[in-house]
Amino acid sequence: MVSIDYMAHQEQYSPSQLLRFSELASQNGFYFVWTSDHFHPWFHTDAEAGFAWSWLGAATERIDVPLGTCVTPAGEHYHPALMAQAFATLQEMHDERVVLGLSTGEAMNEKPLGHDWPEYPVRRDRLEETLEIVHGLWENEGFYNYEGEHFDVDDARLYTMPDERPTIQIAANGPSTATLASQYGDGFITVKKGEEYTDRLYPAIRRYAEEVGRDPDEIETTLLVIASYDSDYERARASTRPWWATTQNVFDRAMANPKDIEREGEKATEEEIEAKFLIADDPSAVAAQLEEYAEMGFDRIALGNTSPEPERFFEVMGDEVIPSL
Repeated sequence: MVSIDYMAHQEQYSPSQLLRFSELASQNGFYFVWTSDHFHPWFHTDAEAGFAWSWLGAATERIDVPLGTCVTPAGEHYHPALMAQAFATLQEMHDERVVLGLSTGEAMNEKPLGHDWPEYPVRRDRLEETLEIVHGLWENEGFYNYEGEHFDVDDARLYTMPDERPTIQIAANGPSTATLASQYGDGFITVKKGEEYTDRLYPAIRRYAEEVGRDPDEIETTLLVIASYDSDYERARASTRPWWATTQNVFDRAMANPKDIEREGEKATEEEIEAKFLIADDPSAVAAQLEEYAEMGFDRIALGNTSPEPERFFEVMGDEVIPSL
């Protein structure tokens, strides 16, 4: 059975609101709470930008479901050893599973802090080194050393470790990054669906998993989708406006100023908006779309909530949608 999860977007709501929404999600049948991990948001107007790691610490005390990030950037933003330490600590405090979701990152995490935004091959190499260091620190009980092109670790040891290590998911929108999940990850996260997923990403993950001697079915697959529900369809559609820039392939571009990113979103066409987001005015339409995603082969579907009345969305999901799947 497919798992329906909640994606708590730090960009759209204050951290305290997101805690409340996450509680509502867990009370209404959502199985997992993901959160974004960015320095800048994807838009400027009425935006937020809470620090994901602080938020997760509070969430471990408030939310009784598994939780984690889906896009922690593997760049100069964080040193990999700090990632390993932070998420080991979260796992030690939480009674449920904690996930470290890693990605190659975005310019909005690096450029505002004075870091470079290199070409993709460098970003992928940094992600692979990050994965090696995190695994090394979690799996080595002694002191650990690592010398890479981008990161070094010198006699490092994590003194606080949970009984079971956190799991690692890798977020990617292309086969090259996705193949890292087969070697280093417990799962794979993407925003790609349809033929982009079924014909390109999913086969690449499974093929490479077999090449490195892993069972492809052990690699969990998650789709991130932004949803907007309202009894008035046009109102639901208009509520997706903050996220329109995500229709314009901004993920891999050197864009870091939310004002510029927001202006890029104004180029979105009606067709692009309809294809990108889950927009519905009836619970049955939400359920039908989720079932379509599940048939593509996803194990989990994480829904971001940009509905005009966010609380109502959770109620509808709990009362009518999730029980029907």
